[in-house]
Amino acid sequence: MMQTDFKAISLSFKNAPVAIREIIALDELSIKTILGRISEILPVQDALVLSTCNRTEVYYTATKDLTQEIIQLIGFNKGIENVLQYESYFDKMDSAEAVKYLFRVSMGLEAQVVGDMQIANQVKRAYQWTADMDYAGPFMHRLLHSIFFTNKRVVQETSFRDGAASVSYAAVEM
Repeated sequence: MMQTDFKAISLSFKNAPVAIREIIALDELSIKTILGRISEILPVQDALVLSTCNRTEVYYTATKDLTQEIIQLIGFNKGIENVLQYESYFDKMDSAEAVKYLFRVSMGLEAQVVGDMQIANQVKRAYQWTADMDYAGPFMHRLLHSIFFTNKRVVQETSFRDGAASVSYAAVEM
């Protein structure tokens, strides 16, 4: 059964310039703080926060759209007064679209260098923090383990990841 309450908000290199991404980007402590705040004050069953040099994304399960509330939590954590001015840079996704997008991100299909191997590890780390804080319910666990299994098969059974391994690798090669 598809989880119809699964949602995602994404600010990435595809929809925001680097200056905006730098303002919104989160370090590990900020991610853990925001995860805690989301689970304490918002009606969510699952929450995963992913922040890399090219994206800041929140995946969550809730019956209603919590985009503004989540962006405000990010802004509060970062000390940004009028953070909702950046809302238009976030893409919002629901249910199957959000699941498909998380798969695409995790496989490196949404990376600046398609097939970027770093993103799979960044997703694993984000999931580990979510699991350690007990913010992943059955749906999130099943989804992420399906993603990791798929990623392993992609690596073992295809040549998709041959070549440039990351943005930094590609830059050095150029």
